[in-house]
Amino acid sequence: MDKFPTHARPTATTFELRVSAIVVAQKVSPTGSTRKRLDLCLRSALNDMLIDELIIVDLANEPLVSSMLRAFQVDRRDVKLVSVKEDVGAAAAANLGAQQARGRWLLFLDPDVVVQRGAVARLANAGGNARTPCIVGGRLTDIKGRDRIGARAGALTAFSALAVAMDIPCGKRKRRGGSAATPVAAVSGAFMLMERGDFLGLKGFDEAFVTDAADLDLCRRASAAGGSVLFQPAAAGVQFERDLRGRRQAQGLALFASKSAKTPIEKAFAWIAGPALAVLLALKDFVVGRPPLR
Repeated sequence: MDKFPTHARPTATTFELRVSAIVVAQKVSPTGSTRKRLDLCLRSALNDMLIDELIIVDLANEPLVSSMLRAFQVDRRDVKLVSVKEDVGAAAAANLGAQQARGRWLLFLDPDVVVQRGAVARLANAGGNARTPCIVGGRLTDIKGRDRIGARAGALTAFSALAVAMDIPCGKRKRRGGSAATPVAAVSGAFMLMERGDFLGLKGFDEAFVTDAADLDLCRRASAAGGSVLFQPAAAGVQFERDLRGRRQAQGLALFASKSAKTPIEKAFAWIAGPALAVLLALKDFVVGRPPLR
């Protein structure tokens, strides 16, 4: 793990917005592409002048990776390492990182996301006057600049799990290049900012979500509490290709379908959501030529 320079901030400057970035590092290969992506992610976070603290959650990695992360933390005041030996879910790991945070704002950042310059400030400014609890998400693109589905319009229902599984956008897609934050139903937990007090008030991520959809559930609960969920397209991050498929992804989406179901039809769908989503995700993988998960 490369050593990165400490923030060079003028001592006379007072920062009103202080951000703790939380990155959950899980199943990182010591020599593969996941390590390179994590390096880029951490570099982008430490280069952002609004991020005062970087919290890395070492979640059940190989000993060599854990050793690299410990060496990276040494003699750094702006980096904190939280080691989790047991294989807990990603939502639980993110909550553990949030418990260690001291910043006013929490930035949840996937280890395959590289933050563009100025993006964190735009996220923080977008939520300044919004109803609380407030969640703000940024725009995600792939390495070729193509937009990923980083926000979902319309109401969140049990059938939203199906739309997420099949990468079906809900409502109108946000126009690329816009600068105004707009209300949405949900934003991606891969690049999500909220005040620490709001996050704790919602009791964090639901730890029953092992892999996916904890971000959808948090957005749903924020809206139900009278708060705001905003999408800021001017705050951008580049996300590498993820490898979250099959039964692992279906578990979280099926749980979301169950928790958000209200009507009899939604409840009926939620009852069969687990196996139905697993089949659909397996078929999607087959169509795009991905090998089945073992």
